Amino acid sequence: MTKRLLNYFIQGLLYSAPIAITLYAVFSLLRTLDRVIPIDIPGLGLLALISVITLIGFLGEYALKLRIVKLMDRMLEGLPLVKLIYTSVKDVMKSLTGKKKGFKQPVLLRLSLQEEVRRVGFVTDEGLRDLGTPNDALVTVYVPHSLAISGQVFVVPKSYVEPLNAKAADVMKYIIAGGVTGS
Repeated sequence: MTKRLLNYFIQGLLYSAPIAITLYAVFSLLRTLDRVIPIDIPGLGLLALISVITLIGFLGEYALKLRIVKLMDRMLEGLPLVKLIYTSVKDVMKSLTGKKKGFKQPVLLRLSLQEEVRRVGFVTDEGLRDLGTPNDALVTVYVPHSLAISGQVFVVPKSYVEPLNAKAADVMKYIIAGGVTGS
């Protein structure tokens, strides 16, 4: 009887913990955002954050056409260490928002023909065109790490890549969650 009660308790934890932790994180974030603005109206901080981000996007749409923004962009891309960080973040943000080619082609990547082990990733460059040395026999595959915002880049023969019949967003979620996403 006690074993069955313990199993029910563990089952209840499995159901309630993700919901409770998510709600706690969201409400904590909202409280923190509300404290930024000294007016005591719940949700005003979130509304202000969404408004500011939207305003930046609106202004950015027009500002990108201005010479000063292009000059600043070129300046940041010209600084050795800053360039690496700035262009990487810019490219990832563009690929995640769909404004640039990105993680649209999910695949299973075989690491060698002698092994059955595969990794889940995305084809990011067919034929090494972005490297300036075209080679139609090779593809570049980006493999994100689970539970992190990092990954590895592999250049492999096309025969090592097997397309996945799934949405890219679902595959990314699957990878980031370590393969434990539910349907």
